[in-house]
Amino acid sequence: MRSLAASKNRIITLLTDFGYDDPFVGQMKGVILKINQNVKIIDITHGIKPQAVEDAAFVLWQSFKYFPKGSIHLSIVDPGVGSHRKALIVKSQGHYFIAPDNGLLSYVIKEPFVCISIENPRYFLQKESPTFQGRDVFAPAAAWLSTGVSISEFGKPLKEIFLLEHLNPVNLNDKIVGKIVYIDRFGNAITNIKPEGIKIKEIRVGETILPIVNFYSQSPNKPAALINSDGFIEIFIYMGNAVKTMGLEKKQIVEALLDG
Repeated sequence: MRSLAASKNRIITLLTDFGYDDPFVGQMKGVILKINQNVKIIDITHGIKPQAVEDAAFVLWQSFKYFPKGSIHLSIVDPGVGSHRKALIVKSQGHYFIAPDNGLLSYVIKEPFVCISIENPRYFLQKESPTFQGRDVFAPAAAWLSTGVSISEFGKPLKEIFLLEHLNPVNLNDKIVGKIVYIDRFGNAITNIKPEGIKIKEIRVGETILPIVNFYSQSPNKPAALINSDGFIEIFIYMGNAVKTMGLEKKQIVEALLDG
């Protein structure tokens, strides 16, 4: 049964921890294109640190909104590959997300959503490997979905999936308490604090107070914070590495002190 017409403009994005040295990403693309040669495949990144599910969840959250609605986002960071964890297709916010049930979709799932457990072997490769289900289960599911196969054809609906805990910051009277959720290649620490119209006076990490500036070079050689291009509070050192210099790490508590 087909609910969506196949389209030359249908998009599948890829986000993995596979890196760029091995053939894994290329094999997944080959599987997709064998099923639908008209689909557009866009790489978000394959540079997620190995098994870093929370990093992948955050990067997916940052990225999916820049694609047209109806896009299919295939995300594979899968420490539990071959185990009893489920394979998911989720429709939420006008997009389709395909990923293992390990918390990777925690940030992007919003009510109302539809979630299906991928179980129908009709949409697997014939010789499924328990060690590379990204190629043998998830990639073909994304490809068949892009041709217009209804998500209900892939398996049974699920009401509950695994979600990461403590995703959102806590709003108190005089501050917002969040944490560092992602560290980029420049050594900047990105928090889960997104002010969205709330005026922030300064940022506190442990005993260190950081000023809020508008752009990186506004605070030469001194640690500071700004609201980055995706709206999150980010801690940085201009032309330096804030994470190494300040000893920052993921899940570290950050407080945004409110102005007024």
